[in-house]
Amino acid sequence: MRGIITNIKRMSIHDGDGFRTTVFFKGCPLRCVWCHNPDTYSLKKESAFFRASCISCGACRIACPEGAIGEDLLKSVGKCRSCMRCAEACPTLARAVIGEEWSADDLCRELLADKPFFDYGGGVTLSGGECLFQADFAVELARLLSESGVSVNVDTSGFADFSVFERIIPYTDVFLYDIKAIDPVLHKKFTGQDNKRIIENLCRLDELGCKIEIRYPYVLGYNDGECRAIGELLSGLRNTKRIKVLPYHSLAGSKYDALGLTNTLPDVSVTKEDVDVAVEILRGFGLDAINGA
Repeated sequence: MRGIITNIKRMSIHDGDGFRTTVFFKGCPLRCVWCHNPDTYSLKKESAFFRASCISCGACRIACPEGAIGEDLLKSVGKCRSCMRCAEACPTLARAVIGEEWSADDLCRELLADKPFFDYGGGVTLSGGECLFQADFAVELARLLSESGVSVNVDTSGFADFSVFERIIPYTDVFLYDIKAIDPVLHKKFTGQDNKRIIENLCRLDELGCKIEIRYPYVLGYNDGECRAIGELLSGLRNTKRIKVLPYHSLAGSKYDALGLTNTLPDVSVTKEDVDVAVEILRGFGLDAINGA
């Protein structure tokens, strides 16, 4: 069983309770305009060019067997075959490979190196992208970790067939579940997908008594008007009462540039005080709302 991972972030304190190691899976079915991880869109390995780190040495151009890199190093003059020779030759990591293939067994062994820290509270969080987009790999990794005595959190958009949730539930301690909007038209406008499946999956997980923490990415001028609708939905659930409001930031612009993607990040800022307003609204519905700032 093999999967593609973009990053392993150790000592994370924002992806669940305690000290956690977060594993970022490649691949996502959504295209949120405020996405901080566009490097996880594709399921395939990709080459990226971080121009601010380039020293114009030309090593990448010399190494490219397709002659796909121009003399100014900034423009492609041929078809890249994604052989990644340019990244291997780059002395400053200006050219990088996004995505690394792992077997579930090898990745589990790598993560178990952090188990002494987890024993004081924490564990592994599967994130992305959408970790359930690589369903078989995510389930197998969660199983191996759980059977090794490691707490597993699954950070998900909820956009997956419920059969995938059924398979991973036995190995999951907490689902960190994104709710971006309730209005289906608004949701599709800002994520590219309808939210019917997402809401249905949340309700089914709640009915099963799964432990769930809702994540609400709060973007002024985009989905801030959804706060009351989110509160109404969650107040009607039996077991899901905790919600963390996460303030939007636009610090991921360099990733879009490095991958040659159009930067869709909104030009807005969200303060702690902005989030406090949303938290108070949600608490008015009897929810355990937390300011993620």
